[in-house]
Amino acid sequence: MDPTREIFELGDWRVDAAGNRLQRGAEVRPLRHKAMALLVLLASRPGETVGREEIIDTIWQGNRFVAPKAINTAVWTIRQALGDDPEAPRYLETIAKKGYRLIAPVRALPPPQVMAPPIPAPAPTTALPAPRWPLLAGLLVLAGLLAVWWLRPGDMAPAALPEARPLTHQPGYEYLGQLSPDGRLLAFAWWQGQGGGRLYLRPATELDAAPQALSPEGLDVQGLSWSPDSSAIAYIAASADGQCQLRVYRLSERTQALARCSALFTPSVAWSPDGRSIAFSAEAEGVGGLFLVAPDGSGLRRLSSAPPAAMPDHQPSWSPDGRRLVFARQDPADGSRDFYETGLDGRVQRLSQLRLYPLHGLTHAENGRDLIFSTTWQDSRVLMRWQRETGQALPLGLEGSAPLRSAGGPLVYALMRSHIGIARLDWGAGAQPQRLPGAVVNDRAPTADPATGGLFFVSARSGRAELWRSEPRGGQDGRTRGLTQLDLQPAAPAASPGGERLAFLGNCGPGKRAGLCLLDVASGQVRPLAADAAQYGRPSWHPSGSEVWVASDRGGRWQLWRFDLAGSPAATPLDTERPPGPALQWTADGSALFYQARFSHELRRRPLAGGPEQPMAAAVPEGEALLDWRLGPQGLVLLTRGSQAEYFRRLDLAGERPAQLLSSHALGSFPERASFALAADGCAWVELAHTAVADLMQAR
Repeated sequence: MDPTREIFELGDWRVDAAGNRLQRGAEVRPLRHKAMALLVLLASRPGETVGREEIIDTIWQGNRFVAPKAINTAVWTIRQALGDDPEAPRYLETIAKKGYRLIAPVRALPPPQVMAPPIPAPAPTTALPAPRWPLLAGLLVLAGLLAVWWLRPGDMAPAALPEARPLTHQPGYEYLGQLSPDGRLLAFAWWQGQGGGRLYLRPATELDAAPQALSPEGLDVQGLSWSPDSSAIAYIAASADGQCQLRVYRLSERTQALARCSALFTPSVAWSPDGRSIAFSAEAEGVGGLFLVAPDGSGLRRLSSAPPAAMPDHQPSWSPDGRRLVFARQDPADGSRDFYETGLDGRVQRLSQLRLYPLHGLTHAENGRDLIFSTTWQDSRVLMRWQRETGQALPLGLEGSAPLRSAGGPLVYALMRSHIGIARLDWGAGAQPQRLPGAVVNDRAPTADPATGGLFFVSARSGRAELWRSEPRGGQDGRTRGLTQLDLQPAAPAASPGGERLAFLGNCGPGKRAGLCLLDVASGQVRPLAADAAQYGRPSWHPSGSEVWVASDRGGRWQLWRFDLAGSPAATPLDTERPPGPALQWTADGSALFYQARFSHELRRRPLAGGPEQPMAAAVPEGEALLDWRLGPQGLVLLTRGSQAEYFRRLDLAGERPAQLLSSHALGSFPERASFALAADGCAWVELAHTAVADLMQAR
């Protein structure tokens, strides 16, 4: 068999080597060229060990400088596409100190007359899983909730799908990238698992060339922009203490620091087309905004002033003629963001009415008028095109973040690929999560099943995201089964106290409109509780089992809402002292609820019968980020991420004792928006990040 010319089967996957894609049923996954070449080489000798030296000679033409890391990346990519677990492989096995071999059966197939067309977007993944810390984790602080009111399925036609191809395949995370205006060089930020992400340079067309580090160690690159003559790169870099500097790296000289800036964890620097000015985000005299400075550091001046209590104006993008700047501005009332435009005279006008909470990058489209931006939809980062003529935002059909375009050049964006599973964690010294068996694709959003001691979760095991149930190990060996066969794109399931119903977020309304949904576990029937395409947080059940509570902006501002399943179908609001964030949970007796304040790590106790709210003092240690929290019989359990590790802690409800450390884990053990659930036996079900890599892509 010659796999390079034939379509062949690998286990339950069909491999199209010429088309660089894998297919299983209706699911199609692209595979990068070098990864496919390696897969083809292994498939030509199924069951045999192919040594690394042979792989280097065959695929990397003997380049022993580039190949070792490139092989690791290719193996990660193959496993991710196949949904394979390196600790319990079903397809690709590593033979220590020797090489690799395929252990799944390989069978040649005759070429079909017609094969399903390739899908330009990558295989369904979770949102950029565990990204680089702290930059990509910081982006998610602003990401908001899953459903965005202006993204209504069926209400808009997607834009024409652009072609996309990879620009990098380094291990770790390449999260910002821009081609030089002359097209010869690629500048990008690269995080390799520790420290900060550094600025690197590489010939644009040489995918396997070794990148050259440009920025000093210890600095975290958070934005970059080429000069119009391709001779220098302006970049934003933050130090470990949070200090931020705008710097310029000149290809023929040293790096020069130009000005102080704001560390916003979002791309916030742009070099003007005429080369005279660099726009960046900063703060002066307590007011944030956009500033301009000459490339030599002279002529610093303010261009815009953000509203009081809002983050500085950010994500600037110059018009092709260099006369105007488009940027993102935050509304301090609700935290949403929209697009604004200013001339060099500082006169600002609002362009859009999108109310964007998640915004992961902004740049001009190829026509110089429309805008390309990244937002979050159903836990994935997607690229959108905002049309100036209509004011509409249309999907490009590509997953990605941090889009950047140089003058007249192609669009470059970051694409994250990850595999996330669910694991059981018993507390104690040296406690390590034990992975839920049977997962070959992403499992997410665990919630305990009170009736059986198992759990409910979201999985794409059937080829599309559905709700699943896992029975307890006792007597049933962790058996799992799907609960839905609907096009729901579910998220944030919450089980009722008896386990007979699930409340979740999904497209269950008329015309697949997004909202709050209810599933009867026994019958499989789904009905909408609310299908208004408003934003919703994670639902929570009242201990009585007859009410579902959720944070939402359905009334025009963020409030807690009560859905009485036994009474009136109309939802009723409950005011809180602070706008509620995405999560809330009831005490066991139903006398009070806990909620997370919006855009904050603060947890608050709100009595149902009135009385003052009580903030949980110092629930999250200084310098750590709150990933998720749950209320258990012995107090609040917190999952946090610090600069060195990730932690589970328990905080007693009285707040009289310091938080108890339950377990600590290596940085990156859990995905960027990790979720966990507490089981009745005291263990936790937690999302576990298995493999993750971010690469830069080019779209035309």
